[in-house]
Amino acid sequence: MIRSSLLAGMMFFVAISASDGGQMHPIRCRVTYCTSAQVYFDGGREEGLSIGDTMVIARGDSIVGSAVITAISSHSSVSRPFLSLLPPRVGDTGTLMKEGNLPPLPPAAGDSATVASPLPAQVPPDVERKPGENVLAGRVAFQYNGQSAEDSRLNISQPSLYAHMRLENLGGTGMTLSLYGREYYDAGGPYLRYGDSTHSRFDLSELSLGLDRQMSAFGFSAGRFISRYVTGVGALDGGELFLRQGQFTAGALAGTGVQSRVMGIGGNQRSVGGFLAYHQGESFFDSYDASAAYVRQTVDGNLDREFLSVQNILAIGTNFSAYGSADVELKRMTHGVISAHPFVSSTLVFVNYLPTPWLSTNFGYDGTRSVYLFESMKSVSDSLFHEALSHGFRLNGTVRLGTRYTLTTEASVRSNAVDGGSSHTLGGGIRITDILSSRVFGSFRYRTVGGSFLSGSQSTIELGRSFSQRVDILLHYDSRSYTVDRLKQTYTTQTFSGNADLWISRHLYGALGADYVLDNTMNGFHYFLECGFRF
Repeated sequence: MIRSSLLAGMMFFVAISASDGGQMHPIRCRVTYCTSAQVYFDGGREEGLSIGDTMVIARGDSIVGSAVITAISSHSSVSRPFLSLLPPRVGDTGTLMKEGNLPPLPPAAGDSATVASPLPAQVPPDVERKPGENVLAGRVAFQYNGQSAEDSRLNISQPSLYAHMRLENLGGTGMTLSLYGREYYDAGGPYLRYGDSTHSRFDLSELSLGLDRQMSAFGFSAGRFISRYVTGVGALDGGELFLRQGQFTAGALAGTGVQSRVMGIGGNQRSVGGFLAYHQGESFFDSYDASAAYVRQTVDGNLDREFLSVQNILAIGTNFSAYGSADVELKRMTHGVISAHPFVSSTLVFVNYLPTPWLSTNFGYDGTRSVYLFESMKSVSDSLFHEALSHGFRLNGTVRLGTRYTLTTEASVRSNAVDGGSSHTLGGGIRITDILSSRVFGSFRYRTVGGSFLSGSQSTIELGRSFSQRVDILLHYDSRSYTVDRLKQTYTTQTFSGNADLWISRHLYGALGADYVLDNTMNGFHYFLECGFRF
């Protein structure tokens, strides 16, 4: 697993230049809610945003993506991811550089979204903190997931309580306290059928206290955390400590792997390691970062995995960024015997280039391979979908035509060294932010897929609109048709979806969604409800 802040180097920054040399001002707001296709901000028309604006999204001191505003109200807005390799999260910061005198964002208790005096474009959000200022972002909510299928054994009735909060600059110390968890209650009984002893279950993804600022001489993370310096270990219950001297950072980590229900590992898996990192540059847009780490994993004292991890991030101006990483396994199992036999298990390369403000390109190579855990006797492998469709070389392009139209293209190809087969995808789409001046935004996407195991196509249509600056409606249709080559069978799935988001106040919100799925095997209906409070 790759820490999101290290993936920042893959992202691009959309530079908006003043046509007559006017002064640029920052507008800052918070991500308050995320879906698979939308990102919500707590800034809107009164803060100076407008449909078509591109927001740069940052997490702490690292950029993680960008999104285009598609619908807007007085103090909130909805956007679509423009070019992103990581999903945004509640509490992330959105920033837009815009020309002219802009109204300040109205202050709110615990809300850090304010417009300061004009700052250079390269100054990251959240750096200009007032001494002693505590900044709380996130949300707490009640959620309900339900599913009805023709086979009643697949029905789901699942209420849950959700909390995702982030308290930054705790007591003026610069530390960050993070909480991300969900308590489920299974009213229908699937948990009992699949081996759980109770109807309830608590999933804690993160509960950590950390300090990681470039200007600090030391830093740490403690609790349930994911290291941004070491890939491949995932979430750990433990901690890391590191020291900085000039441009170098050195540290160590130790912890217990978090139990994985899917893989049946964790809990008794211990990880220890050390890392060395290097940083060059005063801004995110002219910088170079590199890190190298050694990790040893054991189960009950016996070796489970031993590997090296290296990463590199390069940014040259606002138009070019690149990221590369690799994991090197130091041991291999041969005829039941563990021996020293280094090999590369994972290689990732991403390059983003923005030659003009209206054109962006992204190139990627994904060479992830399976890793065998010696003591757990598990193979951490890729899914069939990833092996067949997603890995290999990828190329994406995005063209903005004015403020209303966006064209996207995608292509990928992968060769399978095991059976000599290959797979590929080819697709494109168009997004219109204001159809015929109706304030309706829409998009259409089409993709063809050919793989070692299956081939087919996928079409997607979306339409949405905001009403009364309080209600956002999105309609979605998706059609997938795939043929399993060896079985000579074609499977078709159609999904009809509707989503409504209600903004009761600046902090109170509600969301309602429903999906109706038609396929060859079984039709089903899924519904979702959420109501909560956002900070």
